[in-house]
Amino acid sequence: MVGLSDIPCVGKNVDRISDAAVDALFRGFSYMFSYKNHVQVLETEIQKLDAEMDRMSRKVREEKDNGKMIVDGVSTWQADVEEVKKSAEEILEKYKNRSSWRCIQWMPIPKPVSRSRLGREAAHKAKRVIELSDSANNLLANGIAYGSPAENAPNTVYQTFKSRSDAYDKLWKALVSEGGSTVLGIYGMPGVGKTTMMESLWKEALEKKIFDKVTRADVGNEDLDVFKLQKQIADHLDCHLNPEDDEQHRASQLKKRLTNGEKILIILDDVWKEIPLHRIGISLGDGDSSTHRKILLTSRKKRVCMDNKCLHPVKIAPLGPEEAWQMFRNTVVPDNIYLLPDESLALEVCNQCGGLPLLIHAVGKALQFTSPDVWKDALNQLVMGNFEKIADIDSNVYACVKLSFDRLPDDAKSCLVLCSLYPEDASIYINKLIPLATGSRLVRGGEARIRSMVEILRSSSLLLDSEDHIIKVHDLIRDVARSIAVKDPKYSFSLVRCGSLLPDDVDYHTRKFLRLHLEKNDILFPDGLVCQDLHNLWLQCNKHAQQFLGDFFGMFVNLRFLLIEDMLFSLEPQFSLRPLVNLRTLILDGCEITHVSQTNASFFPENLVALYIWNCDLPRPLNLPILKHLRKLEIQGWRSNNIQMVPNTVSSMPSLQELHIPGGYKIQDDGCGKSLDAVSAPILGEISKLTGLKSLQMFFFSNSEHFQDTNIFGNLLQYNISVGAKPHDRPLIESSVSIKRLIELQGSGLESLKGLIERAEEVSLDCTDIHVGSIYNSNREAFTDLKNLYIRNCNTIEYLARISCGEIQHSRSFANLGVLEIKDCSALKYLFSKSVAKCLVQLQELAIVRCPVMEAILMNEGTSDRDGVISFCKLKFLSIYNIPRLKSFCMQNKDLHSGSTTHNSAISNIQAQPLFDKTVCFIYFIIIFNSNIIKICLV
Repeated sequence: MVGLSDIPCVGKNVDRISDAAVDALFRGFSYMFSYKNHVQVLETEIQKLDAEMDRMSRKVREEKDNGKMIVDGVSTWQADVEEVKKSAEEILEKYKNRSSWRCIQWMPIPKPVSRSRLGREAAHKAKRVIELSDSANNLLANGIAYGSPAENAPNTVYQTFKSRSDAYDKLWKALVSEGGSTVLGIYGMPGVGKTTMMESLWKEALEKKIFDKVTRADVGNEDLDVFKLQKQIADHLDCHLNPEDDEQHRASQLKKRLTNGEKILIILDDVWKEIPLHRIGISLGDGDSSTHRKILLTSRKKRVCMDNKCLHPVKIAPLGPEEAWQMFRNTVVPDNIYLLPDESLALEVCNQCGGLPLLIHAVGKALQFTSPDVWKDALNQLVMGNFEKIADIDSNVYACVKLSFDRLPDDAKSCLVLCSLYPEDASIYINKLIPLATGSRLVRGGEARIRSMVEILRSSSLLLDSEDHIIKVHDLIRDVARSIAVKDPKYSFSLVRCGSLLPDDVDYHTRKFLRLHLEKNDILFPDGLVCQDLHNLWLQCNKHAQQFLGDFFGMFVNLRFLLIEDMLFSLEPQFSLRPLVNLRTLILDGCEITHVSQTNASFFPENLVALYIWNCDLPRPLNLPILKHLRKLEIQGWRSNNIQMVPNTVSSMPSLQELHIPGGYKIQDDGCGKSLDAVSAPILGEISKLTGLKSLQMFFFSNSEHFQDTNIFGNLLQYNISVGAKPHDRPLIESSVSIKRLIELQGSGLESLKGLIERAEEVSLDCTDIHVGSIYNSNREAFTDLKNLYIRNCNTIEYLARISCGEIQHSRSFANLGVLEIKDCSALKYLFSKSVAKCLVQLQELAIVRCPVMEAILMNEGTSDRDGVISFCKLKFLSIYNIPRLKSFCMQNKDLHSGSTTHNSAISNIQAQPLFDKTVCFIYFIIIFNSNIIKICLV
């Protein structure tokens, strides 16, 4: 007989169904008859799972205690375990609470369905429990934790200040802009808050998700460690560099990480020199713009920022008084200030911090919860410059500034320690620092070297902002420099205040430079005290009279440099400085020396090499001895404008190379005992004997007949010569460049001085018949160094300079001219020919005032504009005032009015035309006109 299983296709399916039915039936019987066994297995597995749970919990606590992060799978596993245990407990509870599984109460017949259901649930749950136990073993075997990433967000609290909002906003805009500069820079003096501002920008950029990643490297002042920088940058980017790889391979790996498409901010803090970014693996791409990378660096030097491709670094300045007080109060906590007897004490302490956040914070923290006596001591230490001696002060403050000092060139260090000798808030004139540095032999390179070192100090942010010819030093910088100068045996400075006697707590024997601040008259110098190593002395006398009582000359027998400031000299007839036989440089500043000529002996030491007399009351006449070795004589100042000298005073100094008396002097007539008023001939006669003269600053009274032979001026390398009138006030923008050759002439008959005019950097002509054009026509190489030109009341000149296009090709004349001012020149028709105007590439300021016949600024000698456009790319200031005939900035020669006069009716008929046509081009300037310019329209 054929069954279903024998039918093709159908048979196999019937077999499978029957097998499944049989298996299900037997499983059902198994669940029903063995349900107790299934429950016991579940109980056992739950106990095992509890053990795994405990083991996992202990491991989690251990890893967390080690600061590690737990993988997400652990928390998921723990949640699953809790859920399984809860459901298993329900099954076990159901088993325990079973009452009777009999169908009929009085017959022993079980409830098959209930038993089967319980057995099935227990079996399935046990299987799940076993899976979780196995999963725990796998998790523990593979590790349940990993190291937490390095904290990549600053925790600095940035206090906003109104004075810094512009700097912050400028940096923020550059940081978030898609284009713009790739490299941004912050610079400023130590302790001013550069790093704090950088960290605030970093924090805000993270919070606003401007960048995908931010990485930071602390560069420092040590030698460049490429691997260290690479590792610092890579660690923040989760990029693992192999230290065994060479530098180039690591740089390539880091470069790929930085250019993988993410927006990354790279912070380089405390940069001291140019960083070879390519060696590290940082590429700036094509140009200075990037949409995926920004570099933010901090440095103490503007030059360093620019060396690292930062085009516009932002300077951070010290806080103003109000903001400094606000920060100081917040640091100390106002309640602590209220406990002081007088709030002014806290204000004085704050003022001594000079607006530097680093010092404000350090001092404020140190003074928290302290008594008034501690506050007073802190104030005294700050006033004396010993801020590092304040109790509990952060030593990093001193170390921070000293680090900047240590990185300076030796000559720059010397300039800074000399500046530290000046009192608080002093305005230090560079022209006074130069002889102080050279005379003390701390800087041996001369004026150019010292000016160069001052620029280094400025660029290192160790000087405050001030005028170019003045130095100002922050109190903190001064105090650190002074501390170094006192402690370092290379300098061995000492600053001493004294009354009638020298204090005995100073080791004078080891000092090399002593500054005495005298507070009384007639200090008594001790006998028998010889300072062999003391070569430099600065006496600050504060208008006290001094007789140098005691053994002054024995104590300072080896002096080479002496600066005496604000002293009333002794009236003793025999008083003299001549015993100082080793003295080479003497500076008298603000002293009363009207009585020195009454002595029988010479007042001045005979071996002097340099003598400076600044702003002193002088004897009349001044009788200087024969100083055979003197190479520089300088007498200047507002008290030195009426100097009288005995005849042959200057000519008796055969070694003189620099003679600087910018106010001029008069010579006493031997015959009548009176001075020769307004006579230049004797002065020229004496100067002509100084064959080695290289630098001359002198005012000559106008007397043209005595300027016929001026061969004495041919060898001058530097000069500031004024004839006939005192130097005029500098108009417009004050020149920031030191002028080495300057001449100012007033009056006629001074043609013999043309040679000085040709070589000068600044020329001023007033009421003179000297023509710049005639000098230029005779010498096409003239005026190559000219920077400033002022012409007033010169009524015979029609133009300044003109030349044909062919001749101008190789000319450098007027190429450095920056300032040009013309006033009250009645015959002037135009300034330059168009060919000459092409040389005016440095012109920044142009002023033309009251020139009644001028019709154009430039004149085109040709017949067309084929010479092209003239670009005044640096012109910032243009003033045209009271020029009634001005027609155009540039016009053809044929259009110039040929007559000498023009009636107003004729002028009114002139057709209005553009002042600026297409032949001239200006980038940016301020322009000033007035109503006397008629019928001129701007295009």
